[in-house]
Amino acid sequence: MKKKLSFFVVAMEMIILSGCSSDYYYANTFLRKFETGRKNTTEQIYVVLPREVIHTNSSLGSVHGFAYMNEREQDSVITSLTKILNCINDSIFLDQFNNAFLFTLSRTCIPVVVLSDASKMPIADDQHFTVNIVQLEAEEFVQHQRSDFQTKKGLYYAYDYDLRHFSVNTWLKLDACDTTSSVYFRNKEIEERFQGTVKSIKDGRATLKTNFELIDVNDAYKLARSLGAECATLYIEKILTEYVCRTKGTNDTYFYYDPRYNMIESVLPYDEGIKESFEVMSDL
Repeated sequence: MKKKLSFFVVAMEMIILSGCSSDYYYANTFLRKFETGRKNTTEQIYVVLPREVIHTNSSLGSVHGFAYMNEREQDSVITSLTKILNCINDSIFLDQFNNAFLFTLSRTCIPVVVLSDASKMPIADDQHFTVNIVQLEAEEFVQHQRSDFQTKKGLYYAYDYDLRHFSVNTWLKLDACDTTSSVYFRNKEIEERFQGTVKSIKDGRATLKTNFELIDVNDAYKLARSLGAECATLYIEKILTEYVCRTKGTNDTYFYYDPRYNMIESVLPYDEGIKESFEVMSDL
């Protein structure tokens, strides 16, 4: 099995190498030197992980008169609109995100140093890669939907329903050279699904068979884990891209990284690939 995998990796590297020349060569050489444990490797990744989860129910802002309700009324509305946030165990949620993030980074074999205090973070340079995950948010909201149809005889029917959405949002400072460095944003979202089938139309009324694919707290944990792995993957791609730029002076290539095999999976022109990476935000 290992021989087959090694052959696959080598074959992929040869194919990619033939298509993007020296850009791929420099990025791949950077990865391989950690994998082989060369003694002259001095680079390290410093990470500050989030220690709390912000809970946000975005649906509350659309509730008419919510701010003028008494506490009991507000609690009732919050309960009706919140099915996931109030079930989340923050420790489990953080573990899912943080462990996936660190495990994915570890696939590069670059030494990872976890810091508990962001003020201890070194200034980013060629030897110090830095990730400060400054905020992690669990967001829940409900959106009103309508499914409608019209019969051949012109009768119109509509069915109203609500679908729950859940999003994990994170803000990061990557390779910060000072306190005003850019903040990067990434999120992943899931939503419930609805399917309705008309069973019969009788006496001017339609009967529907409805099916809802609901989401729950376990889906929220899975989403946190998925986003943690995705953020680490995108950060490795950032390291590779910027390393080539520093080494060559220019870089026209964006590298897609596959943590399963610690290899460059594919490449794109930089201007195209960067669109799928982090969103650059203003400072928090």
